[in-house]
Amino acid sequence: MSTLAVRPALPQDEIFLYDLYAAIREPEFALAPVTAAQRVELIRMQFRAQMSAYTAMYPNSCYHVVLLDSRPVGRLWVAPGEDEFHLVDIALHPDIQSKGIGTVLIQRLQQDAAKARLPVRCMVQRFNPASLRFYQRLGFTIQRTDEMNYYMEWRPLPLF
Repeated sequence: MSTLAVRPALPQDEIFLYDLYAAIREPEFALAPVTAAQRVELIRMQFRAQMSAYTAMYPNSCYHVVLLDSRPVGRLWVAPGEDEFHLVDIALHPDIQSKGIGTVLIQRLQQDAAKARLPVRCMVQRFNPASLRFYQRLGFTIQRTDEMNYYMEWRPLPLF
């Protein structure tokens, strides 16, 4: 039986976190009309930009490495607030996707939110129908949309 855990990201995790980002984003960057070296630099720049943006937008957030049997396989970035748990990002290496790990991680977050009686909110890009289905399957509903994103929410059941 496998053990799934999360721990705070550490500076020494940066290589893994970059490799994870590259593994996930490589397919879309593969379409760019650039050389392989330019593609690597483009992915590196995007990784740094995302890290900087998330850190600036969510200064009190918790950035975690997901471990499967003590081996890093993903990341989970959550910004707890007074009125919500904001799921900033969840990413699992493509080799372990579709094995229920993401579901367990989100269900754990939902349990924490239910204890605090707070909703979980997240954003899903409109061009990512698989993520949309994933969150809907876990009880999230679309609250609003814009040209690029669905803004989704999960609410715990009210206490009687």
